[in-house]
Amino acid sequence: MESIIWLSGAWLVSRWRPHDDLAWAAGTLLACVAGTTLPDLDFALMLAHRSALTHSVLPIVLLAARRGGRAIAPGLAIGIGIHLAADCFPNAMRGYAMIKLPLAGSIGRDASYLWLAANALAAMATGIFWLPRPIAFGWRIASLIGCAGIGAAYLFVTDGGWPALSIFGLAGWLAVRRRRAARTA
Repeated sequence: MESIIWLSGAWLVSRWRPHDDLAWAAGTLLACVAGTTLPDLDFALMLAHRSALTHSVLPIVLLAARRGGRAIAPGLAIGIGIHLAADCFPNAMRGYAMIKLPLAGSIGRDASYLWLAANALAAMATGIFWLPRPIAFGWRIASLIGCAGIGAAYLFVTDGGWPALSIFGLAGWLAVRRRRAARTA
């Protein structure tokens, strides 16, 4: 339930000063924190654990469809992507760990891995590349660095977080190397 409190805070900050880049960055960070725990709302909503409704990009789409939600959707997307990336590495992908469709049940082991990975990638890409309005480059980078810190802290302490953190670290290292190589060429 704490994800709703964080998301409400993000919405309030973004609505308080809708054209201020600092407020946008703060709202993005609060929404990112909310996203790290929002998929587990399936418990509070009395859905099966790892429900396809909460462990997907659907919450991002629903938030982005609301006019007031567009400003904080990128932060929520990054947070959900981080959560789903950790969920890709359960102790064992069976029973409790598999994705469940409402009224249909589990989609199976391999499909669960695919579902989680595809939705994690889609959520991360949405959060990183989608801007609801023009934002100053410095604030954009600052918010992404802040989200990376939130993600690292979350992945450091959660089940499945270490493998996901390693993959994100490798991807970051490769991106920096590629950029440096492009500069020297």
